[in-house]
Amino acid sequence: MLTAMICSNALSSPNGLLLQATICRLEDLGLQTLRATSTGDAEAAITLFAQFTDCMYRSFALEERWLNTWFSPDRDAHVREHTHLIELTVEHYMSVMTDDRLTCASIRRALEGAILPHIVTRDRALLQHHHTVAP
Repeated sequence: MLTAMICSNALSSPNGLLLQATICRLEDLGLQTLRATSTGDAEAAITLFAQFTDCMYRSFALEERWLNTWFSPDRDAHVREHTHLIELTVEHYMSVMTDDRLTCASIRRALEGAILPHIVTRDRALLQHHHTVAP
């Protein structure tokens, strides 16, 4: 019951509310970036991916601080996923810098293959689960 109260309070705290807004912004930037990759506009895709990456770092930092406010066996696995996604993002950035012909395809693969599924399923589900936990 104490854990449920902590989770409920954490989500309604300023950090929890900021985290919700940041995850929504992150998802929106990811979808905008996907649209840019569909048009083949490498410059727009790179610009949006840079904004997405900045937002992703902030979102993951907020989320990990938020996760520290409650105890969950899934917490460490979730943080490891963030580490993997950050490494994947850096890898794609490096490939974009070495061969801009692959820019749109590379960014699209990263977003569709790992990053957006994590945000849409894991992060949103995490927030929704803890939002519905009754004290």
